[in-house]
Amino acid sequence: MQRMWTIVTLAAGVVLGATVHAAFAHPSGVVIEPKPAPSSYSRYRKLDLFARALSTIEQHYVRPVDDERLVYAAVRGLVAELDPHSEFLDPDESRLLREEIEGAFGGVGMVVTLEQDPLGRSALRVRDVLPRGPAARADVRVGDRIVAIADRSLGQFSDLQAAILAMRGEPGTTIRFTVISNGRERTISVRRELIDPPAVEARHLGEGFVVLKLREFPEGSARELAEALARLGTQSHTRAPKGLVLDLRDNGGGLLDQAIAVADLFLDEGVIVRTRGRQRTLLDEARASRPGTFAPVPLAVLVNKASASAAEIVAGALQDHRRALIVGERTYGKGSVQAPFELGDGSLLKLTIALYYTPDDRLIQASGITPDVTVVAPSGEHLDRDGDSRPGIVPESAQPRHLRPEDFGSLTRVPDRDSPALAATGDDVQLRVAVEHLRSWDRVVPRRKRG
Repeated sequence: MQRMWTIVTLAAGVVLGATVHAAFAHPSGVVIEPKPAPSSYSRYRKLDLFARALSTIEQHYVRPVDDERLVYAAVRGLVAELDPHSEFLDPDESRLLREEIEGAFGGVGMVVTLEQDPLGRSALRVRDVLPRGPAARADVRVGDRIVAIADRSLGQFSDLQAAILAMRGEPGTTIRFTVISNGRERTISVRRELIDPPAVEARHLGEGFVVLKLREFPEGSARELAEALARLGTQSHTRAPKGLVLDLRDNGGGLLDQAIAVADLFLDEGVIVRTRGRQRTLLDEARASRPGTFAPVPLAVLVNKASASAAEIVAGALQDHRRALIVGERTYGKGSVQAPFELGDGSLLKLTIALYYTPDDRLIQASGITPDVTVVAPSGEHLDRDGDSRPGIVPESAQPRHLRPEDFGSLTRVPDRDSPALAATGDDVQLRVAVEHLRSWDRVVPRRKRG
């Protein structure tokens, strides 16, 4: 039986070639097959207009046309009138999505975003390089810019997905690309491999503190995290670390059920996330369960502008339950749910059908998760004049046609905005961070029980 996914997509980066900024939920069931329109539904009589136009183009256009490409283009135009995350995927693009969900693919092992320089020239900015992958062995580094793939400049590719398809291929085949590193341009050839990166990386900082880096939420990521926690001894109070840091920076999402399972590792009860449809109608509610919850060690969660969808669900749940201190930048704000509808020829219609809300009923869409302590970290990159660690990433609220929070009658919590103490710190950044820590202390330190 095929799986059913509910998709939350953010096209801001790719693991060559898998889209990083995406979140999917596949509770159970099958991929949705749209029902045929009733013959009495008058709006569909307007399809006669489309049929006439298509027939006229096929018969009279000055050159022969590919009718399949014309139909695909027409459907893309139809969906383009909706929000930016509803989209049509042709069979090749649909295959790319399926490979991403499976978590393994033939590629070179990089995380990139599509950017433009001041002259409007396109390039892929390397955001991460998977350890021991083909790109890492070719000395590709974070911050490098890829300006050509297979001797074609990035400007010759229609979009990010087209560049991904060019980089991806059968394991064992070779791909050439031109990379600029520290102002020096070089062309390298790498052999594609089956890329199946670990979802979790654990690092000991000493003194009993551990960082758990979660790159994304593919299948099995919650299990990998649970196994990493078990190895750290968090199931034993006598061997538990002094503190954990869950690093969700640059994590663009993945599978919703994995995000729920990750949050459930740290929560023993209560709501994790709610899904609401039209007019805020409650469609689903995921709750934590006590079995499998790990020891209540101090927990901090790192987020930045590139933390999106499933990562925001986890951060929002842990924040609302006062289980973790959220540190970093306000997150991307991708809180809409997309479901895939098969169209019969391998293509998919990815359609926004609902929105995600945190346990306190805060809307994530176009608002994001506001950290308890705001810290902008360069992560090895140069900050822009505004101290932005990811100037190439435009948040959801700045996307054309984005679904605005006010459309749904839900207020979002912005704890910094109305704080007299924070306002009084003025431009003293160090004082501001100190006050933010003190204001957040009560959120994560358990209150002493009265005798």
